[in-house]
Parts: sequence; structure tokens; C-alpha cells
Amino acid sequence: MNWSIMMMHGTDVKLADREAGDVVVRAYQVEDFTGVVDLWNHRMVRDGMSEDGFVKKVLCDVNFDPEGVMVARCSGGGGDVVGFMLGVVRREPLEGIGLQEEQGWITMFFVDEAYERKGVGGTMLEKVMGFMKVRGRKKVTVSTYVPNYFVPGVDTESCGSGVAFLEKYGFEVSSKVYGMGSELQDMAMPVATAKKIAGLKEKGIELVPFEKKYVYGLLAFLRREFAGDWANVIVEKIKAGTEDEIVLAVRDREVLGYCQHEGGHFGPFGVSEKLRGEGLGRMLYWWVVEAMKRKGEHFIWLAWTGGDAKRFYEEKGGLRVLREHAIMVKEI
Repeated sequence: MNWSIMMMHGTDVKLADREAGDVVVRAYQVEDFTGVVDLWNHRMVRDGMSEDGFVKKVLCDVNFDPEGVMVARCSGGGGDVVGFMLGVVRREPLEGIGLQEEQGWITMFFVDEAYERKGVGGTMLEKVMGFMKVRGRKKVTVSTYVPNYFVPGVDTESCGSGVAFLEKYGFEVSSKVYGMGSELQDMAMPVATAKKIAGLKEKGIELVPFEKKYVYGLLAFLRREFAGDWANVIVEKIKAGTEDEIVLAVRDREVLGYCQHEGGHFGPFGVSEKLRGEGLGRMLYWWVVEAMKRKGEHFIWLAWTGGDAKRFYEEKGGLRVLREHAIMVKEI
């Protein structure tokens, strides 16, 4: 194929190919909605997206800016969407973290297989990186953006070509993270852990199901111990009426730890800094595992983890690696 840049008008870049027809790369517009979601589900089989999910996690994101979101459309064949890339910078501060003025993210990208290696992906990336530079970003990461990320990085198995693509344009793998899971029927709380839970009362600590009286204490605990969107996740969970999936560790009405699940999805969970290393996290984990089994769940999974946490889940939590993602970074 002999692709070349034919013309440029503002955010529009037009590519031409004798066999495939013309492709225009431009900022997201209203008419792209259905085509983007359809292509997303076609290309990202492991990480599909509903129309409602796209509205909630893309269009309703407070940081959504169409100038950082590139869509490639073929002007022939009905104007099909053949590429998408979602770039984000913070316009509203993240609680406890701020605006992260030097940081930008690419949270999703894909190209129709018929248009790969024809300049579509490279043109979208060039324009998204231009968006980042205009807004003063010095580093761009794929992906790890919160609250509305879709994958923690590039799936090295199903999207291995994505790693090579980004490396071609100067991105480097900064770390690898792992999705994990297991069949719940194969899991049972270790006897030693059950004994430790029973012994917590001697320390004045109890593991209890969430009750509404703990709302303020839980939110204060999360804001104090874990910067970011943890508290907001709990607020949304309470609003959705699924707070019965939360377990707390409390002492004298003070929240010292918490753990949650959402259906078969486990986590996050966290323990007060003053109690870390005493096994409370393991107790919370197994308490929730047993709760999930009682509710009829059959599979437990978590989206991503790494380092010591990965070792814990493998060695103490009965989980196995299901997916590997590369978090990729470029300084600009």
C-alpha cells in the first residue's frame, strides 16, 4: 500500500489508499458514537464496551475533551469508523492527588484490522501527542488513569502488536501488571486464617458487614489512608445499593480496614498503615472470598495487580495469572 498524507485542515488529516479509499483522522464528533462502540467490541474482544458504558466512562468523564480523542473514518464504504484513540488530561483535580499537570494518558486505542500498518494508528497517535504537548504534558502513560480506565495497559497476549506499535513511536514498558482469578469452588479459607479472625476480638477488632452507620468512618479512613478515587468508588457503590458487598475491620467504631467485591470482581481492599504486616489484609480477603461463595458466585477475578500483591494472591490467596498487561510510558 502507498499511503500518504493528502491534506490537513485543523484537526483533520486525510490519508489516501488506492484500494481502501480515503480515511480521515479527526477529533471525536457526535456521529462517531455507534461506530466507535461497534469497532471497540470487534477489536477489543476481551474488554468489550456497551453504549451505556461508553456514555458513563468516556463521555461523562469530567476530563473528557474531544480534542484529545481521535477517530479515523473511511470516506468510502459508508464512512465506517476504522480507528479510535482516547487521550485524557485532568481538567478537574483528583481528590488527594490534584491535577497532575505534567501527566497525560492514553486509555484506549484500536484500529480495524483491514487498516493496520497503513498509517492510521500512527496518525492518531501523532495528533493525540500534539494534544498533550499543547496542554503542557511532559509524560504520557498507557494506561492506569483513574477513575475511568478500561485496561491497565496493553494486553501482551491479545494485543501484542500494540506493544510493538507504541515502542516504534518511543514508548517504553515501565512495568507489567497481571489480571488474576480462580474458580471459587476450589478455594477455602485456611484453618490458620479462621483462627486468627476468631482471635481478633482479643485485640478489640471485629470483621463486620458494612452498615450505613459506618459511612462517614469508612470515607474518612479511605481519604486518610488512600489518595485517589477510593472514596468515590464507595460513594457510587452506596448510591447503587450494593453496599452489602463491603466488609469492614473496626475497633471502637473506628474503621481500620475494608474489603469489597462486585459480583465476581474482587477488590480493592486496604488496611490502616498502623496495622499493616499483621495479617489483617489476608483475613479480610478470605472473609470476602467466603461471602462471595455464599452469594452463589462461581469465579473470583481481579483486574490487575503486581509486585508483592501478586505474590500474595498466588502464594496465599489461591489465584492464578490470567492476563499480563504492559504499562507503557513516553516522556515528551
